[in-house]
This record gives sequence, C-alpha cells and structure tokens, in this order.
Amino acid sequence: HCVGWKKRSIFWDLPYWSTNMIRHNLDVMHIEKNFFDNIFNTIMCVPGKTKDHLKARQDLAELGIRSKLHPVGSTIPKASYTLNREQMAVLLEWLKTLRFPDGYVSNLARNIDMAKHQVFGMKSHDCHVFMQRLIPIAFRELLPANVWAALTEISLFFRSLTSPRISAADMWRLDEEIAVVLCKLETIFPPTFFDVMEHLPVHLAYEARIAGPVQYRWMYPFER
Repeated sequence: HCVGWKKRSIFWDLPYWSTNMIRHNLDVMHIEKNFFDNIFNTIMCVPGKTKDHLKARQDLAELGIRSKLHPVGSTIPKASYTLNREQMAVLLEWLKTLRFPDGYVSNLARNIDMAKHQVFGMKSHDCHVFMQRLIPIAFRELLPANVWAALTEISLFFRSLTSPRISAADMWRLDEEIAVVLCKLETIFPPTFFDVMEHLPVHLAYEARIAGPVQYRWMYPFER
C-alpha cells in the first residue's frame, strides 16, 4: 500500500500491459547530455549551472560529512573535482586546437569564451562526443586519479551502451557496473549533483538488453 499514490494509468487497461517488459523508452540522447552538462559545469565551476555551490556545501555541513569542504561563512574551499583558472585555461586552449573529421562534431573553438573560462552553445551531439571520447583524455592530467578514473568509467559506460553492436552479456555486465560507477561518483561529488538524470543510467542497460541497440530508439534522427 503506497500512501499518496492514487492515480492508476489507463495503460493498465490494455490486455498486454501487465506483461510488457518495457513500459517506457528512456531517451539516451537527453540523459547523456544532461549527465555530461552536470559533470562539465561542475568541474568548470560555471555560475548558475554548477552543482557545487554554497547551498551544496551547507548541506555537507548539515550532514556532517566531508569536513574539508564545509563553507567558511560565504566562502567555499576548492574541491578536488573542480579546476582552478589556470587549469581551465589549459583545457580550453587544448579544446581550441582539436581537429575532427568533417561532420563528426561542431567546431568547438567557436564555443569557447577564454575571458569567462566557459564553453557555451554545445549541441547534444557535441556533448555526446565529449562524453564518450574526450573526457578520458581531457581530465587525465588535470584531476586527481580517483576522480579521473570514475569519470572515465562513466564515459566508457555510455560508449559501450551506444555501440552499434551489443550483446546480452555486455548489457548484463553494464547493468552491474553502472551501480558501482555511480557509487564512486557519490563519494566524489556532493549530494546536490545527483538529480534524476544521474539515476536513469541504472535502467539503460536493461532497456538495451530487451529492446536492442539504442540508436533505433534515441532522439537524434527525430530532432535532426
């Protein structure tokens, strides 16, 4: 008995609904983009978009965890998962020099604001490429080993998930690994980092195992 849950979906009137193995289709494109945005904006300390802010640090103090990150008045100590301005400059200068095959990704150099140390206007496919191809390289020399390793693991998860060819065995493996990866991220980022988008990857490997490769179900061809 669930208190507060009274609505019964009309779909349950369908004769096959109770045995339907997938009653929804989670869009991998938007999940991956939002997951990447949370990671990148937090690491780059983007004002208004980072998940690491004064209220997040006050939550840590109230929970009594990670005392080194507790705010001092309105000042918050630098965290291991954020870059300083010099590191941001190194990363952005590197991004400006990258060259990709024609049509593979947008020209990221046009999206870089060196004065504000920000990357703006990235499309969903740009985030897709950054998440799966650039994260393991971009942050290897800039972040501590444990942070880089966890980010690399979530990058490899999405790369394996969106592979043109998948097997049931691989999806079973990803189904087990993603829970461990998210736990590693929970030991690094503050609780405010984890909204619903950080939970949804738990279901993606199961859906791929039942419904097949995600490129037949995600939103890229429709939004294009």
